[in-house]
Amino acid sequence: MFWQANKGALITLLLGMTGAFAAYFIIGSGSDGDIELAKKVLSTAICVVLFAAALLSFALAKQAPGLRIVDELSAEHFEQMAALEAKYYCEENITPAAEAYRWYKRYPATTIAAAVGDNIVAFVNLFPVKEHIYTALRAGTFNDHTLTLEDLANPTTDSNEPLHMFLCCVLTEPPYRGLGLTRHLLSLAVEQYAPYQSRCRGIITDNVTPEGAEFSRRYGFEQVQNSEHSSLIFEQNYADFVAKVNGITAEENNSHSP
Repeated sequence: MFWQANKGALITLLLGMTGAFAAYFIIGSGSDGDIELAKKVLSTAICVVLFAAALLSFALAKQAPGLRIVDELSAEHFEQMAALEAKYYCEENITPAAEAYRWYKRYPATTIAAAVGDNIVAFVNLFPVKEHIYTALRAGTFNDHTLTLEDLANPTTDSNEPLHMFLCCVLTEPPYRGLGLTRHLLSLAVEQYAPYQSRCRGIITDNVTPEGAEFSRRYGFEQVQNSEHSSLIFEQNYADFVAKVNGITAEENNSHSP
């Protein structure tokens, strides 16, 4: 993403620095070379190039909308999410946008999304489902295309009954992968359920792509089933999943520490 947003500034910087050092060697080399003049030209050229690159980068940043977490999602955002999903798997594996929006309107914690401008580029769906839905998911007999608001469990009730978590979808557009965005969205998602974590038991994923299965393995899930709709079912203990999400986030943060 940094390269895409600052490509012009980086090219300016590289070309300018190349020209500055070329001028230094031309002026300072040979028997008639003036090394002092070459040094002055080099230092001046570097300052000019750095200023020009910084100015161009600032101008590009002002023009390009930044990546942000969306505070309040609209019905249009859910249409965008469904369209993003359609790039990677068939409609029969996608919850209709209107129904997913119903989830969100009742339980806002079900969806965390990031956007550039008004365009969704990544999102995570995490929420508890009723026990019989979780059992059917684990058995591979339930397709979340048909998951309705009534199938979700309300985590805010005073009941001490266990919560069965479903990581329904994790999607990040290719230009925004490798930036820690997915991990950030996951950390925000699990944070919302922190008050109820002691009640959360298992967490399940239903993976229709090889990339989805690889994601599940990376985050500590183990395959338990092949589904009736040609997907792979993975499961793990919810507390272990939270520890994995927070652990990966901590590793990423530490890797950037001075």
